[in-house]
Amino acid sequence: MKKHLQLILLLLLAHFSFSQSCGHVEYNIIINSNARHERKSTLYFNDTSTYFVRNKLGINETADNRVASEGQSVSLNLESSDEQGIVVYRNFNTKEIVAREVKMGKFFEAFTYQDNWIDITWDIKDDTLKIGSFTCQKAIGTFRGRTYTAWFTEQVPLPYGPWKLFGLPGLILQAEDQKGIFKMTMTSIEYPDNCTFSITKPTAPETKTLKEYVDFRDNFGDYLFKKIQARLPRNLANAMQQGSKNQDGRKYQDETVYEWEK
Repeated sequence: MKKHLQLILLLLLAHFSFSQSCGHVEYNIIINSNARHERKSTLYFNDTSTYFVRNKLGINETADNRVASEGQSVSLNLESSDEQGIVVYRNFNTKEIVAREVKMGKFFEAFTYQDNWIDITWDIKDDTLKIGSFTCQKAIGTFRGRTYTAWFTEQVPLPYGPWKLFGLPGLILQAEDQKGIFKMTMTSIEYPDNCTFSITKPTAPETKTLKEYVDFRDNFGDYLFKKIQARLPRNLANAMQQGSKNQDGRKYQDETVYEWEK
């Protein structure tokens, strides 16, 4: 009887420990590029995996994608959102990271790409900051060309964070790059959660390599110009002229230097 009670207690303890690792965090993302943009995002996590999602269409929402032509001028409205959204999936057991980019109207299908697992070297400071009801500690780290100041809390002792930031001894609740272009701040959190959600790899009709993804981002204007030409009447397509290329390069991109470029 005693052994039977011990077994029940161990099972209950295991279940409680697992449930403690489930949760989800809402973040507000501010992007200061040529204009200020705000995005809502959510990080779902359990004891082994995380699933960060933004630009996801809500129920009964549709993306506003339009192309209109008048004379020799073309206007374009292209939203970067769909039913699954932009996703970063990370599995800490297999050290696998899969990202997803959204569908853009009838021009580009959604696609996934396998990313490289890059450990971030963090310099943990003594500074503390209160975010909501959590006491957070400061850490500074560099990832793909940007230096981030992150605030993490050991009250949620999991090495997770928004987007591709991770690797601290507690959940990252706020992070901002040194140039003030990107800032992610926790707006609400449920931890521990009841684990009603499941975390799986994102899916899409197409797959790219990481280098193909980078090329797509770097040369998006060229790819889009060709797509628009292909959809217009021949006389208008032949008369189209591509405007001057963006001179900012990767200035406003979240990743500015990749590991093979160093």
